Amino acid sequence: MQKSLMKRVKYAKKIVREGLKSPFLRLVSSQTEKGISTKFMDGNKKVSLSKKSGYYTIYRMYRKNLQCLYVGKTDTDLYMRINRWSRGVDGSLRPDENHAAATKARRDGIKLTDKLFIKYMLMEDVYRIVDDPSIRSEPLDEWIAPLLKSKYNKRTFN
Repeated sequence: MQKSLMKRVKYAKKIVREGLKSPFLRLVSSQTEKGISTKFMDGNKKVSLSKKSGYYTIYRMYRKNLQCLYVGKTDTDLYMRINRWSRGVDGSLRPDENHAAATKARRDGIKLTDKLFIKYMLMEDVYRIVDDPSIRSEPLDEWIAPLLKSKYNKRTFN
């Protein structure tokens, strides 16, 4: 049992090390007729994350420091998951939707007008790092979140 826990931590650390090499994208959310719309900007270039699976982290620039707010995983669509987080922070989730971390962030005063950033890693890159098939399908975000001191993941103790 202990050996499998150590494997998860080892792979989570590898994902964090590799993910830290990727650029921060600015998370820009705006109100539209249909609700909140989110864009991911690399400088002046818009990055599309629709229909891409992977891990993502959401950060806020706070007092000249980057603060990790949330670490998540999606097997379907990075854009939709991050946009749901944005709508949760905005307080505009539909009654049939939920994002507990975004709700906590909103209660703490996080706003979409804050300086927000994301990093992401596509699942194909995760599979390159995590070469053990028995670990690939596990929710490694639960192991990554404490490493990044994520504020709103429910299993992060900080």
